[in-house]
Amino acid sequence: MVFADPSGIRWAAGIALEGADGRAWPPEAWVLRTEEEAEGEDRHGPFRERRQHFRVEGWTAVRQWRVYADGAAAVRLIVRREAGPPLALRRMAVLTGLLEAPFPPTSWRFYQNGFHSWSFAGATAAAAADPRTRLGPFGAPMVFDVATPPGPPGLRRSDLVAALVLGPRALIVGQLTTADQFVKILLDGRHRPRLEVMAELDGLPIAPGEEIASEWIWVEAREASDPDPFGAYAAAVARAMGARGRLPAPAGWCSWYFYETRVRAEDVLENLAALAGRRDRLPVALIQIDDGFQAAVGDWLRPSPRFPEGVAPLAQAIRNAGFTPGLWLAPFLAWPEAPVARAHPEWLLRDEGGRPGSAGYNWYRWLRALDPTHPGVTDWLREVIHTVVHRWGFPYLKLDFLYAAALPGRRYDPRSTRAQALRRGLQAIREAAGEEAFLLGCGCPLGPAIGLVDGMRIGPDVAPHWAPRLFGLSRPFRQEPSLPAARNAIRNALTRAWMHRRWWWNDPDCLILRDRSTRLTEEEVRLLVTAVAISGGMVLDSDPVAWLPEDRLGLWAAGLPPHGRRPEILDLLERPFPQVVRLRGTLGGEPLIWIAFLNGEDRPLVRTWSLAALGVPDPAQGFAFWSREVRILQGAWTVRLPPHGAALWALRPARPGVRWWGSTLRIPPGLEVTTAVEAERAGRWTIALGRRAQGAVWLALPGSRPWVRWEGQPLDPAPVGPGIWRVTLTVQEGGLLEAGSETP
Repeated sequence: MVFADPSGIRWAAGIALEGADGRAWPPEAWVLRTEEEAEGEDRHGPFRERRQHFRVEGWTAVRQWRVYADGAAAVRLIVRREAGPPLALRRMAVLTGLLEAPFPPTSWRFYQNGFHSWSFAGATAAAAADPRTRLGPFGAPMVFDVATPPGPPGLRRSDLVAALVLGPRALIVGQLTTADQFVKILLDGRHRPRLEVMAELDGLPIAPGEEIASEWIWVEAREASDPDPFGAYAAAVARAMGARGRLPAPAGWCSWYFYETRVRAEDVLENLAALAGRRDRLPVALIQIDDGFQAAVGDWLRPSPRFPEGVAPLAQAIRNAGFTPGLWLAPFLAWPEAPVARAHPEWLLRDEGGRPGSAGYNWYRWLRALDPTHPGVTDWLREVIHTVVHRWGFPYLKLDFLYAAALPGRRYDPRSTRAQALRRGLQAIREAAGEEAFLLGCGCPLGPAIGLVDGMRIGPDVAPHWAPRLFGLSRPFRQEPSLPAARNAIRNALTRAWMHRRWWWNDPDCLILRDRSTRLTEEEVRLLVTAVAISGGMVLDSDPVAWLPEDRLGLWAAGLPPHGRRPEILDLLERPFPQVVRLRGTLGGEPLIWIAFLNGEDRPLVRTWSLAALGVPDPAQGFAFWSREVRILQGAWTVRLPPHGAALWALRPARPGVRWWGSTLRIPPGLEVTTAVEAERAGRWTIALGRRAQGAVWLALPGSRPWVRWEGQPLDPAPVGPGIWRVTLTVQEGGLLEAGSETP
């Protein structure tokens, strides 16, 4: 089968099979016996299907290749054991072959999607090496799939989906169905470039007369400049897997990034009181207790001494105050000394030698993984989750370290793949929690969770420092891709933004806004706030609320509620840390476009864009949220940012008359304007905040006699430039702003 694109990209792809014992049936061993074509329709639309029938000694195979009207294709491989002894399979290549393009491989770029929440995602040179860690077995499970560790430079591997940028085109290859296998996309550019799509079978046994089907694979070519290159793929996955998305994302507070495991019941109550006292200014709903409430990891129903009465009374207090209680769990992990591990050693995932397998190192100990294919584990999970949600009263669960269920090892059910084991565990949790519970995945391999979780952490932990630090040291760990760091969290919030509201609510992780017990600079806080706000994802803060000065409290409030829109990352396929993000909206029936410029580098950024390349009206009226700059933009636009700096602009077509220009009431500015009527000499704008706030609004008011009224009361505008005036509003929930250039 040949996938060809008019640009000259050509991929002649065969099939292959590998046994767990090292035996292999390479592409050249398979003989294509017959082909047949048919037409049909599935959930993705009408298609033309070609079926290829292959044979090799002991095996037959059928590959289905469906081509849809837009040129995208879905491919599946089914292998059948015809003769010979039973054996275990390591993996099957649904597509494997040489890749040709009229562009030198040295110019190719590779968008790599890492294995789980914390894994690196982003575009790098195809000849580069996959991200590694200096932490060895201590940290490897928290960085990549330890079953398929990084290879040498030039051998690239992506999980779930990849994009290969070849000149002006991008080849998108991804897993369409995600419940049963992990799929790896491999690009071997060390010699003649070869592209492979491997379905991991994890030692699945097969006997004569049995067959195994791969997941469906999505293949399409798009323009590399497409601002949403994964859009069609992500929508297809959502259809195939029944992605969830109906529950609103709660905004709120999390205990972790200040209190960590030292959190006490008193700390939760203090922050509850602080939030209740600020409810009119800070409309949050969620108060989530993180790690530290439990006696041990794996011992979830027995409290820590710091929570002598347990967390159920706290849940009641949170509800009584009008908030939603949330709780952290790591359901597939256990400390070796936890009762669940001691009482039920048969529940633990085992290595090939029969010893308990390692799930990594944390909390100053090696961790154990529970095996969700064991019926005792799923029964225990259901009891824990039912207790937490329905007896204690926590309808929001943050489920962490979920990769543990998908580690390689010996399982109770030898016919379960790693992906199936994880999904089986998540299904048990969903059934026990109920459909109305909000489940947030974290540290989770992404594919098997689609359709079961409502939100997903899509990056590493944030931290009160820019670059990774460990043991008080920064330099040795600065390039670690998955350790907690503001840089790492922001990067993935951008590079996985395309998943948002297609598969779940993206969780970019918490804001850290305090001005003490932090190493974040003012510029880094602004970059973090900008990235979280424009991402449209969940908005939580993790500071002692009473510590926050008024200006930082205002930044948190200005991002509420999460707007839920999905931004476009305009340079997603160009660099590992994107620099320019676009979010589209309207105001008064006209385009309102927000552009965020982000500098993740340790050096200043000076770059010029054309307005056309940014998709911005030319000329445009612009308002910069952080600098409060107002200006007319035309043609080219040069942006200057300090290291770790950000700029956030609101842009509208430049036109004469009375115009809304910008504000500090919302991030991004303008989201608070629900209706606008603007004319040559007067305008009015309905503002809805849902909270009490004071902020400034910038208006274009031509003429020499401007007037402004807020809720019918006159205000004194202050001039800030030719025809541009600023007014300060005190808002109670919302109101009507009216302005003009003559006395009415």
